[in-house]
Amino acid sequence: MAQYELLIHARRAVVDGRIQQAAVTVDGGVISSVRTGSEARDIGLAGDHTIDLGDDVVLMPGLVDPHVSTEDVAVGTRSAAQGGITTVVDYGTDGDPAATRPEDVDRWREEVTGESVVDAGLWGAAVPDNLGRLGDLLDRGVFGVSAVAAGRGVTGAPTLDHAQLVAAAEEVAAHGGLFAVDAGAGDLPGLLEVCRRTGGRLHVRAVADHEELPLLRDARAENLAVTASTSPHMLALVSEVTHGGSAVARLDPPIRDAANRELLWDALRDGTVDAVTSARLGLSVVWTEARRRGFDLADVARWMGGNTAAVVGLRDRGEIREGLRADFAAVADDEAFVVLPGARELGSADSVYAQRALAGVVRWTMRGGAVIDPRALAFGTVLTRPTA
Repeated sequence: MAQYELLIHARRAVVDGRIQQAAVTVDGGVISSVRTGSEARDIGLAGDHTIDLGDDVVLMPGLVDPHVSTEDVAVGTRSAAQGGITTVVDYGTDGDPAATRPEDVDRWREEVTGESVVDAGLWGAAVPDNLGRLGDLLDRGVFGVSAVAAGRGVTGAPTLDHAQLVAAAEEVAAHGGLFAVDAGAGDLPGLLEVCRRTGGRLHVRAVADHEELPLLRDARAENLAVTASTSPHMLALVSEVTHGGSAVARLDPPIRDAANRELLWDALRDGTVDAVTSARLGLSVVWTEARRRGFDLADVARWMGGNTAAVVGLRDRGEIREGLRADFAAVADDEAFVVLPGARELGSADSVYAQRALAGVVRWTMRGGAVIDPRALAFGTVLTRPTA
C-alpha cells in the first residue's frame, strides 16, 4: 500500500479544468499524485494524515492575487488566507515609499519577511522620476513594473502621461520584463503598438470600461503578449444601485452601469479578460455573481488561480496538478453568509459588501500542504521573479 504524508479525498475537486472526484496526495509540500474518477476511490492509497471532504465542499487550488497592497502585511495576508488566497503580489504603488528604487524593494522584503502568512512578491512602480532606471527594479527580482495612467487610480497616486507610459513600456520590454498598467482605451493603442514593435509583454489591469474590450480582442487575435484582468466589484456592483455609501465612492476603478458589467462578464466568458484579481471577499463575490450566469467553480479557479499565476510567471502553483505546490482552498460553494459591517478582517474594497449575502464559504486554506492558522507564526515565503 502506497503511503503519503497527506491524502485528501474530495468528492468534488477542480482538476483539469473541471469539477470531478479526486484523491490528491502531498509529500514535502508538493502534490505527489492526483487520481480522478474511479482511480480516486483506490483503497490502496493511504496517508500519514487524511482529509476526507464531504459533498458540500469543493477542493480548489489556492488563489493567486497579483494586485494587492501588503502595506499592513500581518492583517492583509491573514485576510487573504481567509479568502482562499495563498500567494499575493503587491502592486508597489501604495507603500511609503512606493517601490520606485532598488532600496525600496530591499526595504519591502525586510518588512514582509516573517510577517506574511502567505507567499508574497512585489511589483516595481514606474513614476515620472524613475523613468530610465526601471531595469534596476527588474534586476532586484520584482515580478514586473506597474504604472497608472493619468486620470486613473486613487487620488494622490503617482501617474504617467501617455508619452511617459509608452516610454516606460519600451524600457521594460528592452529588459525583458512585464509591464502592468492601469490605463483606459485612450492609452491602450500606443501601448499595444509597443508590444507589436518590441514583442514586449503587457498586462492591462483593472479593466473597467467596455471600450477597452475591442482593443483587447484585437490584440488577442494578433497573438500579442497581452493579458488583462478586472476586479470583483466591477463584476458585482452597478451604478444604478448605490449601496455602500462613501465606501463605494472610493472604489478604484469606480463602478459603471449594469450594461457595462455584463459586457465584462462576456469578456471573461470568451477569454478577452483572462483573470479576476481579488480581495478578502473576492472569491465569494465572484462566485455569487458567476453562478447566476451559468459558470462553476472551475471557471472561478481559472480566473483567480491558474490565470493569475500565469500572468506573473508562477508556474509552480494555481492548479491541482502533480508536481505543483500543495496550495488549496476548501470551499463550501452552496453555503451563504452575510457580510457584517465593521468586521475587523474587511479591507476598504470589501466593506462595500456590508449587509450583503454572499455564497461560498472558505472552510480552510492550505499552503505547502499545511492548513494556514492565522493565529500561528507567519511562514509565508518572500518571492522573487522566476527566471527559468
